[in-house]
Amino acid sequence: MKHVGIVIALALAASCLATTAAADPLDSDNDGLTDVEELLLGTDPLDPDTDDDGLTDGDEVHVYQTDPTNADTDNDGLNDAADVAAGCSPNDPDSDNDGLTDSAEVAFGTNCNGDDSDNDGLNDFEELVTYHTDPNDADTDDDGLSDGAEVHTYGTDPLDADSDNDGLSDGAEINLHGTNPLNPDTDSDGLSDGAEVNVHGSDPLDADTDDDTLADGPDVAAGCSPLSGDTDTDGLVDPDEVTEGTLCSVADTDNDELLDGEEVHTYATDPLNADSDGDALSDGQEVHAYGSNPLNPDSDGDGLSDGADVAAGCSPTSSDTDLDGLYDNQELTLGTDCADADTDGDGLDDSAEVLQYRSDPLDADTDGDLFGDGTEVEAGSSPTDPLSFPTPLGPTPSTGILGSNPVTDPLDPLF
Repeated sequence: MKHVGIVIALALAASCLATTAAADPLDSDNDGLTDVEELLLGTDPLDPDTDDDGLTDGDEVHVYQTDPTNADTDNDGLNDAADVAAGCSPNDPDSDNDGLTDSAEVAFGTNCNGDDSDNDGLNDFEELVTYHTDPNDADTDDDGLSDGAEVHTYGTDPLDADSDNDGLSDGAEINLHGTNPLNPDTDSDGLSDGAEVNVHGSDPLDADTDDDTLADGPDVAAGCSPLSGDTDTDGLVDPDEVTEGTLCSVADTDNDELLDGEEVHTYATDPLNADSDGDALSDGQEVHAYGSNPLNPDSDGDGLSDGADVAAGCSPTSSDTDLDGLYDNQELTLGTDCADADTDGDGLDDSAEVLQYRSDPLDADTDGDLFGDGTEVEAGSSPTDPLSFPTPLGPTPSTGILGSNPVTDPLDPLF
């Protein structure tokens, strides 16, 4: 309290030398102190600023109550004039009691008369020494939260805009989304909060945004949308697609012209196999084009697979496509047309030629007598005997060449 002593000394000097001072008010250096006062205070009566601190001796004594013989009265690292110029107290090394000396405040550009220069809830000392934040910037990491709120309220890092590294700034998590800035996956669904907001558009507070019983993370991992319970609108919800092994982003996984949902729920076909019954027709062809059973390789039970039926021009839903009395598989063996009851156009159905007359269903004139098989039958002659043919007087008798007995046994070696 050196300046108190100075004041006392001045008082004593004034009392003891009142007469002399009144008679001799000499102030040789014009510093506001008489030479007598300077001698009592130990200042130089010929130097207006004895301690060279930028303040006159008179101002130090009468205005600032500082020590005119000590350039830095409060030993804070700033001379008294610098203290005054900065708005600090030259008599208190820490004018605002924030833990920083006035010289440190001047060096960092902070306010020596306010302990929280940026009004962020942290005093300047805490910012500089404890948290290493900027005492002149209320939001050092520019994340939308003040440094004080990060430290005292949310526990986030005031030097890291995204404390949990989830792709959302701490401020966005608190102020916009209501998510936890210290947990990268607030709803524990397997997607970071940032991915939910910025990439997928899902709700970072709802583990199953689309309520399809598949959490948003597994939804995305499976290639599904976390915003739709049936991503590809195929009638099969995403969880079932995962169970079945189908693609939830492709409505027809096996590309068989049936939606995955139709295959599972309607036809019980395999949505991963375009030809569930292995008959060389896709499930979609069977359902939409031919009406055959995609689960039965021989829908009509004719001994030909549905694919073979179609390849031969036959119907896979009828064992006798042309209704000529021959099964399609028999027609295929004989080489006849399963879609034409009279393959050789001779006026006789193929079955009549094969089973009754033993004529060739592939040759309109089996016996080569220049009379069609149908003509011969109509005239009563044999279509298998070249010597039996129609005449104006009636048919010539058959010689039995090639025979003319009807065949009634479907297991005849002809087949």
